[in-house]
Amino acid sequence: GEAAPGADVVPAAPPPGPSFAQFLGPNRNATLSGIHLAHEWEARPPDEVWRRPMGTGWAGFAVANGLAVTQEQRGGRGIVVAYDLETGAVRWSHEGGTGFTSTLAGDGPRATPTLHGGRAYAFGVDGWLRALDLATGQLVFERDVLGENNGRAPDHGIASSPLVLDGLVVVVAGGPHGRSLVAYDAVTGEPRWSGGDAGAGYSSPLLATLAGVRQIVVFNLQGLVGHDVGTGEVLWTDAWPARPEKVSQPVVLGDDRLFASMGYGVGGRLVQIVRHPDGGLDANVLWETRRLKAKFTQVVEHEGFLYGLDEGVLVCLDPADGERRWKKGRYGHGQVLLVDGLLLVVAENGEVALVDPNPEERTEVARCTAVEGTTWATPARAGV
Repeated sequence: GEAAPGADVVPAAPPPGPSFAQFLGPNRNATLSGIHLAHEWEARPPDEVWRRPMGTGWAGFAVANGLAVTQEQRGGRGIVVAYDLETGAVRWSHEGGTGFTSTLAGDGPRATPTLHGGRAYAFGVDGWLRALDLATGQLVFERDVLGENNGRAPDHGIASSPLVLDGLVVVVAGGPHGRSLVAYDAVTGEPRWSGGDAGAGYSSPLLATLAGVRQIVVFNLQGLVGHDVGTGEVLWTDAWPARPEKVSQPVVLGDDRLFASMGYGVGGRLVQIVRHPDGGLDANVLWETRRLKAKFTQVVEHEGFLYGLDEGVLVCLDPADGERRWKKGRYGHGQVLLVDGLLLVVAENGEVALVDPNPEERTEVARCTAVEGTTWATPARAGV
């Protein structure tokens, strides 16, 4: 169902607390440590704290300052909503931008907001970037990212979350002539730099240090691309099939390697970033495999092995050679979080499972039903 914008507004001061302030968590890699999950769910199932009606869409939640913020669609319009973390009451909502309709892929926005410096940065399915005051939801600035950069959204709309770093908010614009990746001043919204020529995919910019160079990595229409954090200049490129369905975030392995994967029969590859004596960077493919095709889910690394959903079936992959250790457990096109050494798998049908990530065998230790119906949005860990 849909709640009326602004309904049940609670103007309370947000308490401090743990945060999951951007897409896929603190390091944008769906991995959390130092958190214990009880797994005796048969004896004591997880308690439901609250449940609220909301609009349509596939965006996940970003959590900070006692708020859980997401994007939804109501009445054909995009809307950013902040829910009280403890009660689920709507703290504020901001309507802006056109909606999105698709019988194949579902209606509504796709990109999880990013919370930073007292603001919520939301990238609408229509390509508008909005900075909102986190406490009140008031608009601070907005930019027509696609229009300003001659960009074009992929078929299912913008699904890429903003990356905030070094006083910048970085977004995928997908424009030609040096307008693929764009950075705006995080305070004023003024343009700061742009770089690259590749069209937009669905993956989000990722901050990484590879071969000793701090950089922004993007999985876009062209493939894997590394950008300079200060100028947007393209540092290296690893070409992939020129299709927009790059959704899964690249996984940083060690000091100089990246694993990336996509669905639709393509699969994944391990790439090594090499730094030359002149400072230049190259990307070398170490191996390729069709045994882990991450359609729109996330792959995680645990104790030297990769775990992810291969077109809906859980897989353990050895990054040393790309060989598959096992493939078992149908979860559909769900999502994965690695929480203190356990895989929290949100299945496409709304069930939640805990899986022990072991390269020898898959062991599911607990399962419960969380929501009904197709579930594609990424989960967020919140609270104490």
